[in-house]
Amino acid sequence: MFKLLSLLTCALVLGSSTALAQAPSTKVTPEDVLRQFALCDSSLFYTLKKQPNLLGPSVQIDNRGDVATISVPDPLSDKGNSQVFKSPVNIGGLQILSWHNEISYDVDIGGILFWGFKIGNDPATVAKKLNALLPSDRKLLHLGSEWARPEMRSIGDPIDTWKTGGQSGTVAEKGTIERVLLIEAESPGKSSLYCSLQGSLTAPLLRNLRAD
Repeated sequence: MFKLLSLLTCALVLGSSTALAQAPSTKVTPEDVLRQFALCDSSLFYTLKKQPNLLGPSVQIDNRGDVATISVPDPLSDKGNSQVFKSPVNIGGLQILSWHNEISYDVDIGGILFWGFKIGNDPATVAKKLNALLPSDRKLLHLGSEWARPEMRSIGDPIDTWKTGGQSGTVAEKGTIERVLLIEAESPGKSSLYCSLQGSLTAPLLRNLRAD
């Protein structure tokens, strides 16, 4: 477990000096934060490097080489993996309340990365807003009590190759990686909007998807 956690941590640090994902060269708006976040890759982190005040003064940003990230005290700790914003950030009518960034390891699942926002709106409202920003083949689907866009890949696939499909919440088979964009209910009127990676994570993949 320690070896895997060291790999995950080192890959995230090394990714800051390896520009495998390209940052947008044009100035973006706060609403573009949602569109870039929904890619579940490093796009948002490159944008935050160029525009550290994009989310406003209530959000603390940390610079890490070529990228920047929304800071948390410790992504390996249950008590330190979140930043509650001093005041909500309004993006297109959505009230963004906090940021969550979690790294863990499970003997059956493998590496697990989980990052995203807590939002002061219900899941249907969040899904409607986000889907309006996404192309038809990248929209979230309403799957039972959640909205999700699951994708799968295998070790050895080209670095940017993902296959649509899989099932959110299931354990990725050995040698595969699951990536999910997910909206779930947190409490009445509140939601979580997360990206997750789980399975046989490799350093090159992490440098590409989580350059922060």
